[in-house]
Amino acid sequence: MRGILFILLFILFFLFSVHTLTDINQDIGLHFVLGKKILKEGLVPQTNLFSYTAPDFPTPNHHWLGEVFLYLGSLFYGLKGLIVFKAFMLSGAFIFAMLAFTKKDAGILGFLAGLISISILIDRTYVRPEMFSFLFLGWYLFVLYRQKSEKLLFTLPFIQLLWVNTHIYFFIGPVIYAIFLIQHYINAKPVTLKNPITLIGLAIVLVNFVNPAGWVGALYPLFIFNNYAIPILENISPFSLGAYNYPPLPLWALAAGISISVVGFIVNRKNLKNNIFGLGILAVGTALALLMVRNIPIFALIMLPVNIKNFYEAGFRPRNKFAVFGAAILLIILIPYVLNSNIYKVSGYNRTFGLNTPAYGEKAIEFIKDNNLHGPIFNNINAGSFLIWKLPGERVFIDTRPEAYPSDFVKNEYIAMQKDAGVWQEYSEKYSINLIFYAWRETKYTSWADMFLKNISNNKNWALVYLDDNIVIFLKNTPENSTVIGKYLIKANYK
Repeated sequence: MRGILFILLFILFFLFSVHTLTDINQDIGLHFVLGKKILKEGLVPQTNLFSYTAPDFPTPNHHWLGEVFLYLGSLFYGLKGLIVFKAFMLSGAFIFAMLAFTKKDAGILGFLAGLISISILIDRTYVRPEMFSFLFLGWYLFVLYRQKSEKLLFTLPFIQLLWVNTHIYFFIGPVIYAIFLIQHYINAKPVTLKNPITLIGLAIVLVNFVNPAGWVGALYPLFIFNNYAIPILENISPFSLGAYNYPPLPLWALAAGISISVVGFIVNRKNLKNNIFGLGILAVGTALALLMVRNIPIFALIMLPVNIKNFYEAGFRPRNKFAVFGAAILLIILIPYVLNSNIYKVSGYNRTFGLNTPAYGEKAIEFIKDNNLHGPIFNNINAGSFLIWKLPGERVFIDTRPEAYPSDFVKNEYIAMQKDAGVWQEYSEKYSINLIFYAWRETKYTSWADMFLKNISNNKNWALVYLDDNIVIFLKNTPENSTVIGKYLIKANYK
């Protein structure tokens, strides 16, 4: 019966991960373009590259290999295929973490921990390089909890080599291995460089320097946020999400997971000396999750083996067949709610089950091409990567990589231009801006987006010529644009 619960949990999470490609307007287009460029040229760009405002700004590419994988996936299987691939990757991470600590009579413990973990993980089921990080983290947990198999330990340096070139979460590997070493030596085992476990740890550290940016890439997680001058929703602490109408399910599940984890260490306190590893990695996962909401899947994966082990060792081993049967029935009931998308509505997510790929700004791009419009383009951050992907002949003002732009530029030009009509006038002339391509739903998240759209709608030098559910386009009121403006002018009535 334990196996049935595990299979049902896997099916539930896999189905949860097969949903609308909601991140089509985020980084995915940029990843495709970079992946293609890397394969074609054989070089990994280390500068901004795609903007006309900061094209040469140093930008270490910390997920170049993930971009190559994503581009190849899109090339051979398309966007729908990538949704399925992503579901397998995330489910693989979940499986590894679930199987890291497993016992014959731990079925109900796995069910309870798995359900909480899934409720957290569904928040980050995106087609992005981070999915590789989740898979690698799952493998680390699987190997380190099954430390008796030394052969598996030798896989970790190779996994780390992939990780450092695939996604910026690579630093988690050396951190949790260091905690594993602490546990190893607490158990009265001598510290020696000849010990294979120590040598593996050294290899895990050293391979981080085998990346296109060398030591800069290896240390990049330490200073990537030094240049962030704009708040990104996914980088905000869960404590600060109240104003953003964030889906509550993963946040409540996170709170439940942290609470249960604390209880687990309390009830299993007699075995604390042998659970330093679990305590350490849980502390890391909790700290990361509370620091930024984008990190909560890290906690969700780590809490699985930690909690199953703690409660199992403390003697919580429910063997009641009715309890196991009830758990199975609950999972079977939940599956149809995923298939009919009702679970997303209840949870507050704007997605549906299936291989749906929204058009997003496709019609806006067609409008630009059909009318032979050209830049320089002013766009907001949420439209940048989509423009890079769909309008390769034009450079962007900014894109979804805040770290790829000088902080002074972001604060004093990009944001200031939207807040102040006078600053807009100054810099729009400096950059000779001819077209505005704006993802207007940003008004839900930033104050300056609302201010900008009000100002520009009342600016006689700019004409609204296109509007749909996602994108608004303004053209500069010039003789060159007069034909298009005369044909498509929309009376702006933004209040």
